[in-house]
Formats: sequence, structure tokens, C-alpha cells
Amino acid sequence: MIQISKHADYMQNIAEITSDLFNLVTTIVDRDYVRVAGTHHFLETIGKPVKNHHVFRYVMEKDKSVLINEPRNDIACLECYSKDVCKKTAAIYSAIKVDNQVVGGLAVIGYDEDQKERIISNKTFFHFVQNLSQLISGKLEAEQSAIKLGTSLKKNIAILNAVHDGVIAVDQNGIIEQINHSASTYFQIKEETYLGKNISELLPSSVVKGIVRDNKPYVDKEVDLKLANKSHSVFLTTEPVNRKALNGGTVLSFKRAQEINTLTKHFSLSGTQPITFDNILGEVPSMKSVIEMAKKVAVGDSNVLILGESGTGKEIFARAIHNESLRSNGPFIAINSAAIPEPLLESELFGYDEGAFTGARRGGKPGKCELASGGTLFLDEVGDIPLFLQSKFLRMIQERTIERVGGTKTIPLDIRIITATHRNLEEMVLNREFREDLYYRLNVIPINLPPLRERLDDIYAISMLNLKKFSHRLNKNIVRLSQEVLDLFRTYPWPGNIRELENTIEYAINIETTDTITIDSLPARMINYNPNHETLRKQVSDAMGSISSDTTHQENIELVETIDKYGWSTEGKKQAADELGIGIATLYRKLKKLKGSQLLERYSE
Repeated sequence: MIQISKHADYMQNIAEITSDLFNLVTTIVDRDYVRVAGTHHFLETIGKPVKNHHVFRYVMEKDKSVLINEPRNDIACLECYSKDVCKKTAAIYSAIKVDNQVVGGLAVIGYDEDQKERIISNKTFFHFVQNLSQLISGKLEAEQSAIKLGTSLKKNIAILNAVHDGVIAVDQNGIIEQINHSASTYFQIKEETYLGKNISELLPSSVVKGIVRDNKPYVDKEVDLKLANKSHSVFLTTEPVNRKALNGGTVLSFKRAQEINTLTKHFSLSGTQPITFDNILGEVPSMKSVIEMAKKVAVGDSNVLILGESGTGKEIFARAIHNESLRSNGPFIAINSAAIPEPLLESELFGYDEGAFTGARRGGKPGKCELASGGTLFLDEVGDIPLFLQSKFLRMIQERTIERVGGTKTIPLDIRIITATHRNLEEMVLNREFREDLYYRLNVIPINLPPLRERLDDIYAISMLNLKKFSHRLNKNIVRLSQEVLDLFRTYPWPGNIRELENTIEYAINIETTDTITIDSLPARMINYNPNHETLRKQVSDAMGSISSDTTHQENIELVETIDKYGWSTEGKKQAADELGIGIATLYRKLKKLKGSQLLERYSE
């Protein structure tokens, strides 16, 4: 509630003017019956509590104005303990209100018959006192509104300056009225330079036209911000103050590309905690060696090529390298080349400008390479990039710039590139399926991940980690694996590697009703597993020659075994393609190359 004592000077002026005009005694008290203003004998008691405030209490509690012409007998005076010796001859009391709350009272008092006559004989005098109290109320309300407005303005400015985006407010003619701290800091848009100037000094004329003339809202429209001799690529969002009229002005916010990348990082992370090398289990010498090597190269910025069969954890390694690099605060953008149809892969990688093709989003769209700027681009299944895109990807690596599909502007990039594949890129180079120059650009630091069948001593630790994870997720209390299951896990070839082991544990937890995973809760392919199948694998390999070091032959064996596991029907091949992490078209292409081979005949009989 407002305190009228803070406006004591104004109150005293009102009291004195009224007293001089009508030769009457005037006084004003606050809600606590403390005298705020007064004339004549009340001057000495200003700032002190009113000893006998019964009439003021009556007026303020009733929220009314009263004319008292018989002080000893009036209803407002009934509780006054000094009414029998009261020297007043007449008086008018009126409540003072602010925002419908009584905050004080005004009294105009006569002490002789002449003064009484002036008070009661003039019928308009009562209304004058009422209007006088309303005048005081209006003054107080106006000042309170001004204080609230000032406080609100300060809060709005504080909010505006707390926003990380650059914000500029313009009037209906495009004249800059307000610039926040972020705009000043990030874009060097100084208030002293640009306040009062037209926004056309900063933005393209076509955008200014949409803002000023058409009252048009934009959402994340990519524009060039013109500053002195330098241009900044930013994402512009506008909001008209009044959408129905052209006289409200517009608020413009600018987001830097780096800010977009920072936001992207939060969505690109897997889980709530970033993956580091501490999350990768590996006690066998071959795995320890790979982890140590990856730790060493993580602190650099060279391109890394991760090789390994499907399901060996190539993306996990890529994330660990990123999160322990100097780029860990930047985004990690992952894209699987095999999972995206060839016609869409180019726009996914490099983005597109508005109007680049039918259905292109208004304002265009940045590609994965552009979003990764300041961080790491992880390109999985790089061997599946079509030849027509390989040259563009090579140019991006060499020049660290891109052009969007349908665009003409060169966009600089600051990225580290990590690629991965389960294919033999060297053989693909020999077969002219992969560019040799691109291969050497990517293969600066090769990392070979061993398959799970070569990491038998790691199987138990990986199994228990996944047992704990999926038991918690599925609200089960399963704490161990039976010895029979452990023995099978050490003999099973794991063609799907760690991914297959994870799926097996999750499947078993869903099926198991005790606290121990048993053979009966495993998938049928494992229950029916025949170790002699591995003997056939070796016989076929020997018949084809020594292929222990030939990744392509190993891939072919893995391909036909996986199809054999799910069946040679169309649906079985689709499931096999999913497990291998390749597209169905890629699977059929591989089978076509194997047509007539001894390997294909033995497994598809």
C-alpha cells in the first residue's frame, strides 16, 4: 500500500492553499492516523500520531465523506471521548483512496460561527472537499503508476540485457530505439552509433521491407548482418509489437551460428552424461592398445578413420574422442551415410538455400557439416557415400568451406572430421568405388576396433554392465548370469558384436522371471547355436584361400551368416541388413557380387 507520508510536501501545499482560500483549518492524516499535513494549530503536530482520531477512523472504515454540523451529536462523533468539550463548530471529512484502497483522510474544519457558516451554507463546498480528496488520490495514483512503470521498464531492460541473443527494437519506420547488451557485445552494434538510425544500415533491404512495410514476422531466417566492412551470418527472428497495425514497431532478435551449435550439442549427446574413455570397457591387450591410442589422438585435430565390424562401438569411440578433445564444448554431429537415401544425402550434409528444390523449407536449412562448426562431424558408414558426393566432400575437407545446395555463398567451417566404416576402403579404391584422394584425406589416423569374438575376457564385464542397465530400465531385479550362459557367451561368435550382446541381454531380461539369466531366456538363435557352424566357416575360408587378413572376405562371411540366421526371404534379408547396419539396397548389391561363389552356395543351400 502506498504511504502518503512520502508525499508530505505536496499534502502540505494542498492544506495551505485550501486554508488560505476559505479561511478554514485543514489537515491530512495517513492510514495509521499520523498527521501528514496541517495548518494553524495542527502545524506543531505534523509527523505525530493524532490523539483523538475517532472521526478519521469512522470515515476511513466507512470509505465515505461526511459533513458534520453538530460535532457533539453527529453519528461520526459518537465514540469520540472529547466530544463534550469539542471546540469544532463544523467540519467535512473525506477518505483518500489509491487503487480502491483507503490510504488516508482529509479534513476541513471550522472553529467559529463564521467558519461554520462557510462550511454548511455553501452547498457546493462539500463536493469541493470530495473532489479535493479525489485530486489527491489521482496525484498519488499517477505517481504510483509512474513508479510501477519505471520499475517495469527497468525489469524489461534487465530481461532484455539478460537474453543471450542480440535484440534490437525498432519503431514503425524502422528507426532503432533499443539495443541490448548481447547485440553490443557479440555484434559490436554500439548504442551511440546506431540509436536513432534506420535498421536498413544493418540488414538487407528486402528484409527491412518485410519488417517495416509488411509487418512480416520472420523465424530463424538466415541473413547477413552488415557491420562496417564485415558481414556476420546470423539467424533472425522478428516479432511485431502489434500484428494488426503498422504503428507498434518490431522486436528483432539475432542468434549467432555458434549459439545454434551450442544448442545442437545438447541434443546430439547420447544420454545425460558425455561419453568418455572411462565408459569404454576393455581389458584384453588389443582393446587396451586401441583405447590408449585413441586417447593420444583425441587431443589433436587430425582426421580419424575408425575401422571395425558392425556393432563394435565405432560411434562410442568417436564420441569419446570428441569429449576428450579441445572441441568438447562444441557440437558433436553424427550422420549415418547408409541410413539416408542418396538423393537426400547431399542436402543433409551440406544444407540447402531457399528455393533450391521443390519442397525446400522457406529460408533454407543448414546441413550437418555447418551445424558441426566449432565441434566434430562424425560420418558413419563413409564407404556408402556415392561417388558424385565424394568429390564435394573432399573439397570441403581441403578448403574447410561449403556451399549449400542451390546456394552461391561460401560458408567457412571449423570442424574435426571422424569417419567410420566396416568396409574395406582400400579394396573399394582399387575397384574405383571410392576416391583414392578422399581415402588418404580421411585415413590420417586409422583406429581398428577388434570384434567381440577376439575379446572373450571382456564379455563378462560388458554383460554385467548391460544387465544392470536394462534391469533398471525394465524395472526387473535380475543380478546374474548362469554359468551355462557365460560358457555359451564365450563360445558364441557374436557376428553382431557388442550391439548383438546388448540386444541379447535386453531380450533375456524381458523373458526371465527369476533373478538369474538362464539359457531358456536367450534368443532362439543362441539356444540353437551349433559350434560346427564355425567349422564350416573355417572350411569355406580355407577353400577361398587365406583370408584372415582380408577384411572384405570377412565381411562377406559375416553377410551370408547374418542372412542365414534370419532367413533368405525378403523379410529375413531386411532384418539382416538392419543388424549389419546397412541399407537393403547395399545388401543386394553385395549379394550380386557374390553370385556364383562357393561361399554363397554353401550358406544358402
